[in-house]
Amino acid sequence: MVKVRPEADRRKNYDDAAAYVPTRYNSGIDRCEWHDPAIAGQALYEVQMKKDEVLARRSKSIEKVTDASFKADAKEKGGKVIGARMKAAVDKQVTGWRPFGTAIEGLTLTAKTDDPEQNVINRVVPVVLKMVETKKAQKGW
Repeated sequence: MVKVRPEADRRKNYDDAAAYVPTRYNSGIDRCEWHDPAIAGQALYEVQMKKDEVLARRSKSIEKVTDASFKADAKEKGGKVIGARMKAAVDKQVTGWRPFGTAIEGLTLTAKTDDPEQNVINRVVPVVLKMVETKKAQKGW
């Protein structure tokens, strides 16, 4: 059986996290390498999107933004407000995650084995599939 924390605990943990997330967010921005991976992803994006006007706009926009400017903008625009916005979104987060928690709570997983690959197949894949199934059942999927 998958164990899911009680909703009250999840609510409290999410609410408490709003106090330290801004610092972690800014730290993550400092470690972020955005520009080169975005350029490297261009080919895959082209395969997926198949829209010339979108691809041209994306490439042009990426070229305008450096890693340094991305980090500065992210900290200025996100780092200062993320904690307050998390606090304001606690109810939304709890409500939004509720169907997923309920869905995986009902799963029974096989016992762990000494084979890590088999453990992923037996224990991670069922959780992922249940999460995807739950997402697909959501309105607007």
